[in-house]
Amino acid sequence: MIMTLSLREKKKAKTKLALLHASLNLIGERSFRQVPVEEICQQVDVSKVTFFKFFPQKEDVLIFFMSVWQAQCFLELVDTGKRGWEGVRHIYGKVAEDAKEQPGVMLSLISFLSEQKMHPWVPKLTEAELSLLFPERDTHGVEEVTLDQIFKRCVKEIKEEGELVDPVTAEEAVELLFSIFYGAFLSAHLFRSTDYMAYYDRHLKLLRR
Repeated sequence: MIMTLSLREKKKAKTKLALLHASLNLIGERSFRQVPVEEICQQVDVSKVTFFKFFPQKEDVLIFFMSVWQAQCFLELVDTGKRGWEGVRHIYGKVAEDAKEQPGVMLSLISFLSEQKMHPWVPKLTEAELSLLFPERDTHGVEEVTLDQIFKRCVKEIKEEGELVDPVTAEEAVELLFSIFYGAFLSAHLFRSTDYMAYYDRHLKLLRR
């Protein structure tokens, strides 16, 4: 994608992404609630005022994380050509792989979402953020992609291949994939297992024909 970005836009994107990466690195196995904003700011060498300009609520970092994560996931599926169930397993495999070093991220996200009355709006990534995350890459349209759309595409491919168990509909399958996305991870945690992928596969086989 050819774009002209101002130094101000680049600086804002660089600072916001630096705050995200610092937050993720500090979480580790902890809950995000246990990570002080001051500690995040020290890592990036900015003030708390700057932090809250980017993230009015501390937990907005987790929502921004989802924006970045789903963009990464979408491009990985494009690059690998994975479809249908293989695509779904790639999504869950990415969660499991990320959790090897930072299990607290997903648990913090689940905890935050459990307190919401509805799924929060995930902000679109800016052109500057996309250019820093995926340099030299054509990212046109990536900012519009959501996890919901990715799941819907995978389910459509699964249905076309006749690989979805009856009588589950496409709409129900998408809802179940979201339930598995969060629920299987939490189940693994509650049963003190770090083999998150095994829990994902255990749930997925109930939907596969």
